[in-house]
Amino acid sequence: MSTPTTPNSPTNPSDDGNHGHHEGASSPGGTSGPGGSGGFTNPTLRYFEDVVDWRHRRAGRAHTLVRAVHSTTTGRVVAVVSELASNPDDRGVTDDFGSVADAVLPALRRAFGTEPVEVFWIAHFGAFSYHDPTGPESFTQILLTAGPNGHVDDLTGDRTFTVRDVEELLGRALEPVDRVLARIDHEATRG
Repeated sequence: MSTPTTPNSPTNPSDDGNHGHHEGASSPGGTSGPGGSGGFTNPTLRYFEDVVDWRHRRAGRAHTLVRAVHSTTTGRVVAVVSELASNPDDRGVTDDFGSVADAVLPALRRAFGTEPVEVFWIAHFGAFSYHDPTGPESFTQILLTAGPNGHVDDLTGDRTFTVRDVEELLGRALEPVDRVLARIDHEATRG
């Protein structure tokens, strides 16, 4: 199975035991459920959401909230990876985004039933990311390259987006993290 590439300068990315929520015209298993605010108006887009476990290269076990949209016409995926305060402080997603991608891709393959042509990765931070939050919600595109030992973030070419930009890329409204987590059964979401 080939590894999907991450676009170097995309302009329209919408053209392991994790059990996520999927919806859309042809979602695997026909699962349908809460559509979130905005719902789906485009039958060629399929949605995935789940807390995905991953292994930080230096610090060990970690997890993150992933929300993704797959275009059935282009094969492209837009994936929003949200840092969660329940994740240990020494295991941040941007410190080892390559390992995050290596864990998320199999979940996306299972959810969408296909290999993504390319993935547009967005790191997401906000009040839900820290026990003592500071600063506004932020979205940053992360450019990755695939190598023989997995994905690598070379820390160049990353750029920021507004929530409106991200919603345009997803083709849907981005629900608040706490609302999405309330639907997901994962040890990180249990009180």
